Amino acid sequence: METVWSVVQAQVERTPGAVAARAAQTYTYRDIAALAGDLGERIAAKARPGSLVALDASNRFSGAVGILAANAAGCAVLPLDRQSPAARRARVLDDARPALLLRELAEAEFALEESGLPSPPRQPDLGGIAYVLYTSGSTGQPKGVMVGHEALVDRLAGLAERPGLAADESVLAMAALSFDISLAELLLPLTVGASFTAVPEETRADPLAFAELVAAAAPDVIQATPSFWRMLTASGWTGAPGARLWTGGESLTPSLARELLPRCSELWNVYGPTEATIWATAARIDSAERISLGEPLAGVGVLIDDSGELQLHGTGLAHGYLNREQQTAERFPQGDTPDGRRRVYRTGDRVRWGPDRALEFLGRLDNQIKLRGHRIELGEVEAVLEEHPDVSQAVVLLQDADRPEIAALVAFVVQRAEADLQGWLGDRLPASHRPARIAALPELPRTTAGKVDRIALAVGLAFEGQAVPVAASPAPGGVRALVAEAWRQTLALESVDEDANFFDAGGSSVLLSVLQKRLSDGLGVRVPIKEIFRNPTVAGLVDHILRAKVPN
Repeated sequence: METVWSVVQAQVERTPGAVAARAAQTYTYRDIAALAGDLGERIAAKARPGSLVALDASNRFSGAVGILAANAAGCAVLPLDRQSPAARRARVLDDARPALLLRELAEAEFALEESGLPSPPRQPDLGGIAYVLYTSGSTGQPKGVMVGHEALVDRLAGLAERPGLAADESVLAMAALSFDISLAELLLPLTVGASFTAVPEETRADPLAFAELVAAAAPDVIQATPSFWRMLTASGWTGAPGARLWTGGESLTPSLARELLPRCSELWNVYGPTEATIWATAARIDSAERISLGEPLAGVGVLIDDSGELQLHGTGLAHGYLNREQQTAERFPQGDTPDGRRRVYRTGDRVRWGPDRALEFLGRLDNQIKLRGHRIELGEVEAVLEEHPDVSQAVVLLQDADRPEIAALVAFVVQRAEADLQGWLGDRLPASHRPARIAALPELPRTTAGKVDRIALAVGLAFEGQAVPVAASPAPGGVRALVAEAWRQTLALESVDEDANFFDAGGSSVLLSVLQKRLSDGLGVRVPIKEIFRNPTVAGLVDHILRAKVPN
């Protein structure tokens, strides 16, 4: 059986001294093979082939080593989300029951730990599985997507052809390891003789630092979600003229395409659910007037049923969901394909063929959304809210879906008593899944059929009680006046309370980068985004700036 490890080993034999990765130091193909091989032997000494190994790392280079090492040991790898709250992480681990945990100590250094969880009555054999990634589940329980070696190897080969990556080219690796697009950044280069540059987490969160890294590294390919590109362009990024930009994970809008086209050599729109292995289609965007999902990648078959639902088939399909036979049967039924009766994956996405035979995205059929690149089942957020003892019912909607730069989740709840629901969610859901606002209603509107009237709720999204705190303008002069004015302009307010939280007052990741640019331009020094996160009020940020001895 061919695995990504065997493909990379073959590349090591061809170009052992070529650069494979740039992180804290530069690594050759020989280096990465030695690191992954040694770690693979350590894994094999503790876990039988076909076991599941959890990977707890944030460094992208460490992630590549850990994934390859697990494959070398004949084990499937489960990359964990380090940003996930402890309760959600515990749910994932309890569901997956990995045999071993690889805990990152330093770059490419790991401690191997027993999971501490009892083995399930029937331990699945994952010998044919390359990795397992957990996605949002409508019942409140995340579900693990099992992707096989054949699917991964075939998909990487297809991506090498389209959008394309050649030997000696380089890719910027910045996606979190718990997102499958990270595999395109880390593994695709290693299968073709190219290299990747690992982006530190703090650099990814700071548009100005990220722009400096791009200028220094001069990558050939940069992959990111539309939300990230909006944040970057809002910060004043002038682009990377020699780079090909890949954008996926959520809808590419004409306005964003218009911003990106002059900033790159090529712009590609890529699409694909986790269940179809990273990406399934790709379109080169030459004009903002024509945005499509493009054509299927090599090995991907496309069907569109009478409802307009896109169904995928071919070698790139996942095996299904870990320990969820019923859900697997529902989402991966047998279908009539040009090759006869074959398994298909029902994406839940509505599409149509455009006049040029490119797929056009029309929306979702179910209650799943994409927000800033994160795939979210609204039912999962609702289920977690309803787990609170003081909440009898909850409905979550996406507000401003047609304006991705300000889109946000809004929750409507029926409560028995006052409760800190944001704190409850903060302990159980990642930040990407938490509503920006929660409105308590005496009861939820109903349709004549007795179902919750989501349309009525959507119409009334401008509910009362969520006004931005407004106060007299802060005292003029110096840093305080400059920070307050940057806050006011960014949030389009007449005045702001110095203790009002930026995000509660309507701030978003895109507006955060706008605020950073205004502050940095006005003060003449860079104000790191992580410091705005840590000090999200005017008063708090002014105190930080003064402590840092910024002249006033």
